[in-house]
Amino acid sequence: MLRAVPTDASTGASTGATTDVAPGDTRAARTAVAARADARDRAAGVGAPTRLRTALGAATGVVLLAATVAVASGGVTAALPAGPDADVEVPAAAVPAGDYTAVCPAPPRLVASSGDGDDPEFGPASATAKTTVSGLVLSDLGATVTGSALLPVGGEEPLDLIREFAPESSLGSRGPAGSSEDGLTTRVAGVTRGIAVDAPSVLRAQAQGGLTPVAAATATYTATDGDLRGLAATVCQVPSSDFWLLGAATTAGQSSVLTLTNPTGTPAAVSLELHGPDGPIEAVGTRGELVAPGETRRIVLAALAGDHEHVAVRVRSAGGRVAGVIQQSVLRGLTPGGVDLLSPSAPAGLTQVVPGVVVQDTATARRIREQDGYATASPELQVLVPGASDAVLDLRVFGPDGEVGLPDGGVVTAPAGSVTGVPLDALPEGNYTVAVTSDVSVVAAARVTRGTDDGKPVDLAGAPAAVRLGSGHAMALAEGVDAALVLGAPGGRGEITLTPVSADGVLGEPVVIGIAGGTSVTVPASSLGRSPVAVLVDATGDPVYGAQVMTLPGTKSGISVVAVPVGATAPQDLPVDLGY
Repeated sequence: MLRAVPTDASTGASTGATTDVAPGDTRAARTAVAARADARDRAAGVGAPTRLRTALGAATGVVLLAATVAVASGGVTAALPAGPDADVEVPAAAVPAGDYTAVCPAPPRLVASSGDGDDPEFGPASATAKTTVSGLVLSDLGATVTGSALLPVGGEEPLDLIREFAPESSLGSRGPAGSSEDGLTTRVAGVTRGIAVDAPSVLRAQAQGGLTPVAAATATYTATDGDLRGLAATVCQVPSSDFWLLGAATTAGQSSVLTLTNPTGTPAAVSLELHGPDGPIEAVGTRGELVAPGETRRIVLAALAGDHEHVAVRVRSAGGRVAGVIQQSVLRGLTPGGVDLLSPSAPAGLTQVVPGVVVQDTATARRIREQDGYATASPELQVLVPGASDAVLDLRVFGPDGEVGLPDGGVVTAPAGSVTGVPLDALPEGNYTVAVTSDVSVVAAARVTRGTDDGKPVDLAGAPAAVRLGSGHAMALAEGVDAALVLGAPGGRGEITLTPVSADGVLGEPVVIGIAGGTSVTVPASSLGRSPVAVLVDATGDPVYGAQVMTLPGTKSGISVVAVPVGATAPQDLPVDLGY
């Protein structure tokens, strides 16, 4: 039996008595649900457009207590007609966009003591190590930039204030302006540039009229001495409850540290799923690890999955959402072998596209990898098959002049549950986009390296699979490096519009680039205008994917690759399911 409370038909108020409703009495149950929704929403003063057909009978005044609908944000609306067999309006629940929040990870640090693998102690990377964060927040058409700042995770004092934050109560009072006070339409950007950080930080921008603003930030690490010599950059991440990280390795000389940050006000219970070359890796301490609000946890992966050339990690959280990167570094004897911050790849799917795969000139690359212990200093595609069935992979590589063939026609069989490495050192020098098509869902990323000669330090980078580009993408360009966008169209022709942003927030002249199907193009940031600090990206036509490739100027070996972040999303509606 379901316990229900009769209500007054005119006011929706409880009469104080209770009535049992049999589970099989669907007419009574539907009537009770509709009556409760009507009473609640008339009290809230809201209404909605979705319609549900239901039969109304004698039990119109019954409210079913067990039919409470919980919605994270927004309201639930309904209008209850008076007659039987009438249409009852039941709304979709509007979920208003919230603040833009992106977490920039802590700078790379040497592992001083691994202990049991959890929360290790860290030492400084080098005397020249420097980590900075740069970001932007795009205004509405009236040139109004919403409240925004770069903040320490868990702190309230801004590291850099872009615009003063508005009171929360005023945010929903009006939508974003369609023009300025003089009737002109224009957009500008609020910019934060080169802010030195030594701990995790977060770029936060308030919602503007119920819309999430277009924003982005990039963290950049550089060092010219020490064991962590090189360049490491990552796009600051919007927290998530489920993501994949590829490119880790835990063999001798290779260090992998998973860093998880919870910027929310809700504790996160995090579980890890590990995969290696031989399949899933079972380890103690990978389930239900607590990451408190504002806390950062660091886990040495060698303690969970030691001596593996390839390690993939799936991070899932319950409660608060988290952001995560893997600090990957290599030391070959006394010679630094590179450092990077590995970012999440695109979600598992039948198609994965990895832009920004950089291949060095053949002669230099051969001299480097022929040294003893340098076999991994070469480009490689890594594909994880997370399911229980083997995958047949069709690999295609696209350069500026079209498709480039791979040995064996690019067809590879990847075992279920494992990470498969596919060498790319046979490719000629250039920047490429690699497309993976599979008969089962897979996750992909690539490892790229850069060196200057044998006997010299080498740097490494992870290039994650990217999402298809659409509208509303923003990318903050890394500071103090040579940056370029690598854009690939694996299928048909696509068109990309790149709008540079200057340090003072002025949007430059858009640059429109057509990309022929089956090719990749490289666009140096310097070609977009005078010293742009960010770029806005919009794509039309067939699917196009993009990444920012960064290298240290001159003959230094530093390299890093980050995918273009996901674009801004519009508010969403959730359907309301009334039932018991």
